Amino acid sequence: MNKRALHFYHFGPFRLNATERVLQRGAELVPLSPKVFDTLLVLVENCGHVVDKNDLMQVLWPDSFVEESSLTQNISLLRRALAENGEDRQYIETIPKRGYRFVADVQEVDEFSDEIEESNELPPEFAGTAKAVNVKAGSRPGGSVSTRQWPRVAFYVVACGLLLAGLIVLVQRSRGAKSGNAEFAPKSIAVLPFKTIGTNGESELLGLGMADALIIKLSRLEQFTVLPTSSVFRYTSRNQDAVAIGKSLLVEGVLDGTVQRDGDRVRVSAQLIRLSDGKTVWSGKFDERYGSIFALQDSISDQVTASLSLPVIGKNKVVHATENTEAYQAFLTGLYFWNRRTKENIPKAIGYLEQAVQKDPDFARAHAILADCHYLSAQDEYGMVPAEDAFQLADASLTRALELDDRLAEAHTTKAGLMLARAQFDDSGREFRRALDLNPSYAVAHLRYGYYLLWDFRLPEAVEQMRRAQELDPVSPVANSALAGMLVLARDYDNSIKFSLRSLELEPNSSGARLNLADAYLHKRMFAEALHEFDKIPADEYVLLEKSYGLAAAGRRDEALKLFAQREKQPGGVPPFAYARFYGAMDDLDKAFAWLDKIRINRYNIASLKYDPQLDSLRADPRFADFLKRHQIQ
Repeated sequence: MNKRALHFYHFGPFRLNATERVLQRGAELVPLSPKVFDTLLVLVENCGHVVDKNDLMQVLWPDSFVEESSLTQNISLLRRALAENGEDRQYIETIPKRGYRFVADVQEVDEFSDEIEESNELPPEFAGTAKAVNVKAGSRPGGSVSTRQWPRVAFYVVACGLLLAGLIVLVQRSRGAKSGNAEFAPKSIAVLPFKTIGTNGESELLGLGMADALIIKLSRLEQFTVLPTSSVFRYTSRNQDAVAIGKSLLVEGVLDGTVQRDGDRVRVSAQLIRLSDGKTVWSGKFDERYGSIFALQDSISDQVTASLSLPVIGKNKVVHATENTEAYQAFLTGLYFWNRRTKENIPKAIGYLEQAVQKDPDFARAHAILADCHYLSAQDEYGMVPAEDAFQLADASLTRALELDDRLAEAHTTKAGLMLARAQFDDSGREFRRALDLNPSYAVAHLRYGYYLLWDFRLPEAVEQMRRAQELDPVSPVANSALAGMLVLARDYDNSIKFSLRSLELEPNSSGARLNLADAYLHKRMFAEALHEFDKIPADEYVLLEKSYGLAAAGRRDEALKLFAQREKQPGGVPPFAYARFYGAMDDLDKAFAWLDKIRINRYNIASLKYDPQLDSLRADPRFADFLKRHQIQ
C-alpha cells in the first residue's frame, strides 16, 4: 500500500475532507451535492473573510449564467446541513449586499493514510458527494448546461406508468417485507424530475413532465402526502443529490430515478430514499415494450392497485391529459412560469398555455391553469389588462376546463377565487371545499381557502390552512410568505419572522415577504430592524404608508409626518383605514377615530378591523368597542 496525503478542515463537530470531498459530523457522513460541497469548501478556505457573491458564483458556475437565487439556495441547503441536528451554532454569516463569510474557528490539517487499490467508494446513497475534483478558491468547477429537444409524449407516459406501478409495489413492500431495513411508511414524499439517459438529446423537461404526471396520480393515494410540482420544478436541471434535495424539501422520502428509451422499449429505474439515514429502502427496474401507450399505463397501475386493495384510482381516476407532444411541451413551460407567481412570469405563462390549448383544444388542465393565470392577472399586483377583461378571459378558460373535466381541483380553486372576487361568498366556500375534496394535497387551494376563512372571521382555522399549504409546498416563496402574513394577524411574530426569512431565502426580491418581516419586527418593537427592511423595498404607495406607520410607531414623529404628507400628495389619495392606523400610531386618537368612522364597511375589511395589530393602539379606547358594536363586528 502507498501513503497518500489527505487535507482536512475541522470546525465545530465537523470534519471536511477536501481531498476525497466528504463532510462528516463525527462518524456520520453528511450528504452534500457537488455544488453545495464546492460552496462550503470555498467559504471554509476563506474563513474569516468576506467572499463576494459575484466571485463565489463565478467559481461555482464559471461557464454558465445563473441567477443569484441559485447561490442563495446553495447557502440555504448548506445551512440546513450544518445545523440539521438542531444546533444554534452559526457558521455562515450573510454580509448584506456583498456576500458571505464563514465565521467558525477552522483548523487545517494534513494527514496521511494507506491508499487502497482502486478508489475508496462511498455507499451508493452518497455517490453524489464523491466527485473527484479538488476545488480551491478561485478555481472553476462546473460546466455549461446543454439545451435539448423534446421527446415524444409516448415515451413520457409509458415511463410514468411503469414508475407508478413500481411505487405502489413499494407501498406493499414497505408494509410487509423488511429486506434488511426497518419498515418504512413515509408520511410525505417528493417525486424528483427523472434524469433522462440516452434519449438522443431530448429535453431535461421530460423528467419534470414525468414527475408532474406521477404527482397527479400519486396525490390520489391516501397513504402519504406528495409534494406538488411547484416544489420540484426547480430541480429539473440539478446539481444536488437526492438526499440533499429531500432534506431541503422537509420530506421523509424521495423518489428518484432514470428513464431510457431504446428502440421500441422503455427502461425505467427508480429508488425510494429514506431521508432519516440516506438509505435506499426500495429500488425497482422495469423494461417494457410499448404499443398502446395509455392502455399500458392503465393496465400496470390498475393491476398493481387491485392486487394491493388500495383505494387509489377508482372514483378518482385521472383523465389522460393530452397525446399532443407540442401541446404538452408548451403546457409544461407555462406551468413553470405559473409556479413562479410574479408579475414578470404570469404573462409568459399565459403565452405558453395559450399555445397548449391551441395545439390541443381538449387539454383540460391547460385550460384550468390558463384560467388561473388570468385570475391572477386581475389582482392588483399582476395587473396587465383591466381587471374585468382578465375576469372574462378567466371565465372562458374555466368554463372550457370544467366542460372537459369537472374533477380538476385546479379549476374549482380558480372558480372559488372568481366567486370570492365577485362577493359570492357562500358559493366560494363551497367551491374551495370541493377543490380540497378532489385533491387534499393541492397547496394552492389550502392557501386561498385560508384567506377565505380569514374573511369569515375564523383566524385559527385560516392559520391551519396556511400551515398546511406551506407543509405541502415548503419551498414555495408564496406559501411561506402567506403563512408569515397570517401569523402576524395571529400575533405569532417569532414564527412570522421565521417564515418571512425562509421566503426571502427562496425569493430575495419578494416585496410581500419583506413587508411581512418588517411588520413582525415592528410589533416586536424591533424598530431599527423593521425600518431597515422597509428601506429595501421599492417605495410604492402602499410601502410609503407602511413605512410612515413604522416611523410613527418608532416615535420618529417628524419623519413620519413628512413621509405621510408625501404619500397624501400622490394620485388616488389615502384610504380612511390607513389614516386611522397612522394617527393611532401617532397617539392622535381623536383623528384616528374620526377617520375610522369614514371607512365603508364590507366583509373583507371587517377582518382587518377585527385582527390587524396596527389598530391595537385604538383597541383599549372604549370608542373602539362602540365602533365594533355599531357595525355588528364580534
